[in-house]
Amino acid sequence: MAKMSGSFFNIKMSGTLGEIIFDQRGFVRLKGKRPSHYSTSQGDFRQTMMVAQKCAKVCGSATRQLIKAVARNSAHWNTYLAKNLIGPHRTVYLDTLHRYSDPAVDRPAWEIAGVEAGLRPIKLEYAGEAQISPGAQLFILASTLFSLGLYETLGQPNGNAEAWKERIIS
Repeated sequence: MAKMSGSFFNIKMSGTLGEIIFDQRGFVRLKGKRPSHYSTSQGDFRQTMMVAQKCAKVCGSATRQLIKAVARNSAHWNTYLAKNLIGPHRTVYLDTLHRYSDPAVDRPAWEIAGVEAGLRPIKLEYAGEAQISPGAQLFILASTLFSLGLYETLGQPNGNAEAWKERIIS
């Protein structure tokens, strides 16, 4: 049942009235069930966004300052990083993930470095893609930073996982 308070021209409502829900902020919506099923493409994109968020969180203050210096708006450095990490239609993300499976990449070293950096595996139940390991997340972040022209002295991320981890988290 909806609760009403206030004068005639300034009525505040909260609660439900029939099929209409009034919240305390003044928003109104129809009562209905939220979808309990998600599509695999939605899961894949959400999983990609989770990777981007975890990569932004693992960046240390020095790395954040470098990203802020190249971003158009330094206040939105994490959005800039996510945009460059994912790319249009997830192309950059998927290409980098594919490069991680290259035999030239020292995956065991990247996995150790990823765990040491504080990353954990990411997998959504309704995503069609496989679990993203800590090493793959760190490799994606390192590749993105390299493509942005940051830490070029370390070279292309392949077998130098420990050096990249140290630079990123510092």
